[in-house]
Amino acid sequence: MYGYAQLTVIQVLTHLDTTYGTVDAFDLAHNLKRMNATWSPSQPIEDLWNQIKDAQKFAADHDPITDQYAVRSALENLENSGMFTDSLRDWRKPTIAAQQSFATMETHFTAADKERRRILTSKGMGYANKATEAKSNKDSPASTKGDKNGVPMYYCWSHGLGPNGNHTSASCSKPVTGHRKDSTADNMLGGCCQIHRKAGERAIYRRPQRPNRDNDENQPPADPAQG
Repeated sequence: MYGYAQLTVIQVLTHLDTTYGTVDAFDLAHNLKRMNATWSPSQPIEDLWNQIKDAQKFAADHDPITDQYAVRSALENLENSGMFTDSLRDWRKPTIAAQQSFATMETHFTAADKERRRILTSKGMGYANKATEAKSNKDSPASTKGDKNGVPMYYCWSHGLGPNGNHTSASCSKPVTGHRKDSTADNMLGGCCQIHRKAGERAIYRRPQRPNRDNDENQPPADPAQG
């Protein structure tokens, strides 16, 4: 029994055919069923090629399976997978159609499957990086907010919100009395609510003058680093 453990299905069937009898119509029909079994994109594409090749070998001396039939069987599986739209379109182009065989099909779609898996891997890594970045921003004491152009803004309890990533509540070099290093843009803890422009941005807005306005001695000093 253990002597057959390393044998493929086709090797076992060939051995049984040679040792115990001839292949009948039922065996051939069952062989075609195995050949046309559904292939899943989660499997290596080599599984699809092997199931077709094994079927061809089994039927070779009884009812040979032509290359054309093998190609049609593979195409049906590939189309049903929904994963090879562009490659199937290329396969049907006249320049390729003239050279179609099972061997060229194997080469063509093996390359397409390799590229498909590469893209899936790249996307998976991209999603993972975005998730890590989102978690990092959420956990960071310097919580950021994006302006209308997507520029990140960093919060300082003493000086407010600005584009300087090196100036946060935790890293402020000129804190005012009562400064809270644990304040963030999401939780200012009563800190400064000013928003600073990025460096080089021209000021357009002008605050209207107020009559009899008293100087606010508690107003925090301007921070040139916020720019």
